[in-house]
Amino acid sequence: MQDKSNFSNNKPQISEALQNYINAMVEEIVLKGEAFDEQKKKWLRKYSEAEGVNFEELNKDLTDFFELYSDFQKTQSAALQRVLENHSKPCYIIDDLLWKLLNTRPAITPPVLANRPHIVWVDIPAGTFMMGSPSSEDGRRDDEHQHQVTLSQFKMSKYTITFDQYDMFCEATGRQKPDDFGWGRGNRPVIYVNWHDATAFAEWMGCRLPTEAEWEYACRAGTTTPFNTGNNLSKSQANCARDFPYNNKFQGENLRKTISVGSFAPNNWGLYVMHGNVLEWCSDWWSTPLQEQTNPKGSISGSYRVCRGGDWSSDAIFCRSSARLPTNPNISVTNVGFRLALS
Repeated sequence: MQDKSNFSNNKPQISEALQNYINAMVEEIVLKGEAFDEQKKKWLRKYSEAEGVNFEELNKDLTDFFELYSDFQKTQSAALQRVLENHSKPCYIIDDLLWKLLNTRPAITPPVLANRPHIVWVDIPAGTFMMGSPSSEDGRRDDEHQHQVTLSQFKMSKYTITFDQYDMFCEATGRQKPDDFGWGRGNRPVIYVNWHDATAFAEWMGCRLPTEAEWEYACRAGTTTPFNTGNNLSKSQANCARDFPYNNKFQGENLRKTISVGSFAPNNWGLYVMHGNVLEWCSDWWSTPLQEQTNPKGSISGSYRVCRGGDWSSDAIFCRSSARLPTNPNISVTNVGFRLALS
């Protein structure tokens, strides 16, 4: 290995880089249920192959690195520099390792299944946000209690699932294809699918429905306004009913039916039509929001599932990022569809 005793001072501190690495490793281990050592080796082999680095040498240096860190954890934080300076061997591994490997989580890889429709995925970054709405938001309901939620990274389908995609599922599994209500199939969102239908499709695709928290986080895409478009929706931004405009600031033509899943501009993270068109099934049972949580999945039982996003027949007030709708999981109607998530 190269001698890194003259490592540039503008590189990340070794403790910060290692802590980021450990946090990411623990998260991956929990998600995949794999032993720490096996997961570490997989990461190292992947990095070694990509960078042309000797795996055994890299593994040994990183093992030394962990031993040093373990020793350091037994001391006070202020002693870090002294511990490093007194260590006989420089623990900087190779130039790119600290910021390419230690600070980078492995990419989530969508399953590749034969004879399945193609899903376009959007990477949703890990983060913390305020779920729900502030008391000052017009149209706010009591079930939108604002609370902090932290989520791990995940993927979400860029579009709601279409008739074309769902029809492939029906043909492959012998299910009856849902009615399109005379509006057309193709790239329109599939309708007349209940929660069980949506869940069956997700499992067939090797995926799942998003949790309610994931849905709102992805819809907001970093925004805190009532909509990811800002403080209102215009007819060029969403397909919803406009008889009762949000905050009395907008009126327009009612289309009174679904439109293509790729209509309008995407939100800041590249997701299309998160407001209006069709409500979207979430995996959660309906329940009252709790306090601060990490990766919440809702109640373990209930009578209703959660739908989000509003639809073509909804007033804009019900299309807000925080708006929630308890829905019978057995109903199949013209204004409910779904999209997929992957973790």
